[in-house]
Amino acid sequence: MSPPASRRLSVIRFLPHSPSLIVRYPLCPRCSSWPPHSPCVAAGTEARDMAASDVVDRIVLAPDAGLVRSLGANHTLESAIADLVDNSVDADATRVSIRLLTDLDRLVQVEVVDDGGGMNSETVNAAMTIGHQREYDEADLGHFGMGLKAASFGHCDVLTVWSRQQAAEPVGRRIRRADFSKDFTCEVLAKTVAARQATARRKVVGGVQGTTVVWSEIRNAYRGRNAEEAREWLALRESALRAHLGVTFHRLLAAGRLQIDIVVDDVAAGSTSPGVPVLPIDPFSYARSGHPDYPKALFTQSAHTKIKLTCHIWPAKTDKTGFRIGDKPGGQLQGFYIYRNDRLLQVGGWADTANPAPARQLARVVVDDDSIGKLLTMNPEKSGLKFEPTFHDALGAATADDGTTFAQYLEDAESIFTTANKRKRRRKPAIRPERGFAPELRRRIGSELTFISGDPVNVLWRRLPVGEFFDVNLRTKTLLLNTRYRHLFAPGGGSLNDAPFLKALMYLLTHELFEGQALGSSKKDDLALWKSVLGAAVLTETINRGG
Repeated sequence: MSPPASRRLSVIRFLPHSPSLIVRYPLCPRCSSWPPHSPCVAAGTEARDMAASDVVDRIVLAPDAGLVRSLGANHTLESAIADLVDNSVDADATRVSIRLLTDLDRLVQVEVVDDGGGMNSETVNAAMTIGHQREYDEADLGHFGMGLKAASFGHCDVLTVWSRQQAAEPVGRRIRRADFSKDFTCEVLAKTVAARQATARRKVVGGVQGTTVVWSEIRNAYRGRNAEEAREWLALRESALRAHLGVTFHRLLAAGRLQIDIVVDDVAAGSTSPGVPVLPIDPFSYARSGHPDYPKALFTQSAHTKIKLTCHIWPAKTDKTGFRIGDKPGGQLQGFYIYRNDRLLQVGGWADTANPAPARQLARVVVDDDSIGKLLTMNPEKSGLKFEPTFHDALGAATADDGTTFAQYLEDAESIFTTANKRKRRRKPAIRPERGFAPELRRRIGSELTFISGDPVNVLWRRLPVGEFFDVNLRTKTLLLNTRYRHLFAPGGGSLNDAPFLKALMYLLTHELFEGQALGSSKKDDLALWKSVLGAAVLTETINRGG
């Protein structure tokens, strides 16, 4: 039975701030989407298709407040603070002070103070709302409406924000994680206290306008009883934070568009002194490229998006800040370096477009987000990017003006690494072989070794005692071979240059004996060893041949 013509399918939307309030919107009677598609309605198909539809209602569900407990689970301390710095940059801040405050050497509070544009009552409420997405400019680093909350609740239980906008009253808001995870409630703080915070901000960053974000009741910090361990933990975290911020914002820092400093102080001191500046760490700061043809720009196309990849090859055998970053060696940092508005989003990694390999550790590729933004997906922590399949396809077609492909670029990087790491052992010059060595043998030895100046070494057959295969005369620089066994190596009767194989082996074994002024104890021991073993061997060989 068809429903009455006056009946309409509808959408039910639960408003997050009032889950009991239901707002109904009409659905398209043809395709069940919302809002209604005017072409569907204009086509006069409403009555016919409504009866066939299996959709009777559509609801938009408000998020459960319990999701707060999982916010920021993937944030490190470094990535979380970098997310707060992103907000400062989006607010046009030029100075950001990060204050790591301690009690008995344990981290108990983190403050991020900036001189940006600040917020008023309306905008601070929006900033404290989960998932609120304001109208982002193209130059903004934020995009999810989750950064402040996720970064904060990944590391603390109480988030406080103090802010002041020009020509507006100072404001303060506080969220307690335990309460927020039940009902999304936020505390409105006294304007008098917000005004005092603005005054303190002036001492830190030079102006009352701006924002101060405070984390208290820190969860992810050293909590043990060992004071030395606590100080070591804090020192490592500060070092890691400096490295992370230094590379993430290196373009902004190097250009003087942003200053970041870090202070580690006792929370009771209430210090407003400036901290130690964060220095830029440029992952492409080599003085000279590892390959004369690089850096090189490769271009490709995906749909209507032109993609530029700037391919770099670091010099081989480099160990400097920039190649290594923080505690990560350069070999782990090969791959793509993705920037959005000069903020580094990805530090290395091939994202399944190529396999990491030791021989590729000199290869780094710059891609700016304005040329690839639609072809990648970024997680809210801004700590991982995933390339869309269309980018993988486009990469295979990327070429430089000289025809270089992405695969050839990787081969060039591998070649520089492999060549530099070949074992290069400079051979020690040796005494020159002369009489008794065949001319062809002397030439080959000369092509492999350089010769020392002075008298050469000669090899002659002489009659020696039975069981003694060879001897040396250091005064005349002569290697003597026992003529009793000549027939074993020169069965044709022998000549001055006979037995080249035997003489080559004996030269390689003994030439160092003739190159010094006298034999040391170690060389004397070697000589005795060789004479003993080779004497026994030649006797055995004679017996085996029926001699």
